[in-house]
Amino acid sequence: MKIMHIADLHIGRTLNQHLLLADQAYVLNKLITEIDNEAIELVIIAGDIYDRALPSKEAVRLFESFIYRINIERGLPVLAVSGNHDGAMRLGYGKDWFKGHQFYLSTAIEDSFTPVTFDDVDFYLIPYIEPAEARLYFEEDNIQTHYDSYRKVVEIINDKRDQSKRAVIISHLFIQGGAETDSERPLSMGAVEYVHQTVFKGFDYVALGHLHHPFAIQSETIFYSGSLMKYSFSEVSQPKGYRLVYIDEEVKSVFVPVEARRDMHVIESDYESVINNSLALSTEDYYQFILSDMRHIKDPMTRLKQVYPNVLELRYAEDIRSEREVEVEVDQRTDMEIIQQFVRKLTDTSLSHNQQQIIERLSKEVNDETH
Repeated sequence: MKIMHIADLHIGRTLNQHLLLADQAYVLNKLITEIDNEAIELVIIAGDIYDRALPSKEAVRLFESFIYRINIERGLPVLAVSGNHDGAMRLGYGKDWFKGHQFYLSTAIEDSFTPVTFDDVDFYLIPYIEPAEARLYFEEDNIQTHYDSYRKVVEIINDKRDQSKRAVIISHLFIQGGAETDSERPLSMGAVEYVHQTVFKGFDYVALGHLHHPFAIQSETIFYSGSLMKYSFSEVSQPKGYRLVYIDEEVKSVFVPVEARRDMHVIESDYESVINNSLALSTEDYYQFILSDMRHIKDPMTRLKQVYPNVLELRYAEDIRSEREVEVEVDQRTDMEIIQQFVRKLTDTSLSHNQQQIIERLSKEVNDETH
């Protein structure tokens, strides 16, 4: 069985007020070509189909067209889960009807426990789950974290599943040890959003979404596909594409890069070199410029757009250097020193000895919970 594993489409995304819908349509067309060329038999979408809970009608039309070409025109099964950006209830409208065409969409906890079976492989579709949602569903007050939530769901799956069959998990979450960028919306505050890798022990393949780097985690069975496009300037060095998964005698996952309509770059230079294109840059790509020697230039962004119409951000090199110096200073401080400085800045007072003890205790509890 040949499977395409994708995630984090974020259809309808904007970057610095620039709508990326045309770029997304381009990449989705590329995926259709890949499906045909690779003779894909099944498509997995591991969450964050849309960028917002209430997507625009243009975003909905683009996704519907993409699914129609896969599921109706080519007759391929599609297995998808909702992510933290998706409005699960709205996205799940019509999902019982979609099953008749082998478009399986999981948007609620109860959808997780009934596998979708192809050949000798059971696929379990676990949507993004908030701890409060799991606490209410299972009526268990001790469910406090994402780890608690997913562990409970997987325990039930393990109790029920046919151990003679191979099993695949499809979900959208932050696995412990994953590498973040600033594109992923935080699932919660602090480290309690992490789900331990051990939760998925015993499964043949775990197809994940949420982290945008396809190599965000090192594991023999757990994989992120990464996002289809670069969605922030923190992702400029990341490869983008999909995972080609083979399930035969063995399970194998290979990352396949997909070319974007426009690439994205962060360029640090001086203003004159960039405005005169001495660096021989593509004029059509997306740019964040970090430039020196432009304080005397009136309206430099407008001038740059005349040469690079898709420049999205302009920053002064001097400001960046100041920010980096602050980051180095913070890196050299303890957590308590950082918290104390933060409190002093907000309240003009210092933490009491009792408050420091409480913070140290809570910090230890969080560290113990996640390690």
